[in-house]
Amino acid sequence: AAPQGAYRDDDGKPVVLECVREAERRVAGSTNMEYLPMGGSVKMIEESLKLAYGEDSEFIKDKRIAAVQALSGTGACRLFADFQKRFLPDSQIYIPTPTWSNHHNIWRDAQVPQRTFAYYHPESRGLDFAGLMDDIKNAPEGSFFLLHACAHNPTGVDPSEEQWREISHQFKVKNHFPFFDMAYQGFASGDPERDAKAIRIFLEDGHQIGCAQSYAKNMGLYGQRAGCLSILCDDEIQAVAVKSQLQQIARPMYSNPPLHGALIVSTILGDPALKSLWLKEVKGMADRIIGMRKALKESLEKLGSPLSWEHITNQTDWHVLLQRDDT
Repeated sequence: AAPQGAYRDDDGKPVVLECVREAERRVAGSTNMEYLPMGGSVKMIEESLKLAYGEDSEFIKDKRIAAVQALSGTGACRLFADFQKRFLPDSQIYIPTPTWSNHHNIWRDAQVPQRTFAYYHPESRGLDFAGLMDDIKNAPEGSFFLLHACAHNPTGVDPSEEQWREISHQFKVKNHFPFFDMAYQGFASGDPERDAKAIRIFLEDGHQIGCAQSYAKNMGLYGQRAGCLSILCDDEIQAVAVKSQLQQIARPMYSNPPLHGALIVSTILGDPALKSLWLKEVKGMADRIIGMRKALKESLEKLGSPLSWEHITNQTDWHVLLQRDDT
């Protein structure tokens, strides 16, 4: 089986969040087992959009976002890839080097040609910002780019806020379309708002965007396949049309999304006390990982290693990219 990232406690055991257990208690026996609509749970989508676009987002109020429940982040990416192929058959997708390996499989199986853009700089163990900007500038106008919103997988290297602003500006110049995969919102910094900063910068700058959200990591709902795909459109009329097409793509693929995970997510995010508990638990997980990074770096330094281990604490989330010459 392919390796899959999952959070574990100090004994290596799976963790179920308290907010999830409480949501399960509330959901148990309180609902039927009917199909969800093709587009999924309206409540879950509503709460997901607030998380990604902001509680008071004008785009939500103006109904400019086409959104459907998806089979976690993978399903959201695949729906978008199929949508891209169907309506922009001559387009291609620019994917960072490196990226989560399944990104390549998803767009390949949707028959969308792939190009890569510079991202990781092996010598500095950080972002190849100059290479990234060059590739954005040199890509044909109106290209599609896959961007990791936060906690880049597998490097753990994210652009700074200032770098995101420069990236957004260059996207505007070239009229590129950003598709954000946000699999780790809350896990990078411990604050879901802060982890949505890249998306908010692009929204402020007037971009249309696509966004894949997943609750596998930040709620520990790995097996529930709870996610959301959203696309910001020109207006409400376009959003209705785009949502209709996303549902048409979903229909022969899986018909409609699963119910239980959607109920858990909407119960947690829709209840102020449970949401507050979730935010506390997410911060606890992120802080623990940050602490483990610090401890690993200090241990290596104490062992007398002559190498610099700054990248271990500079990288985010649970991804640490170690190279052969680090040993």
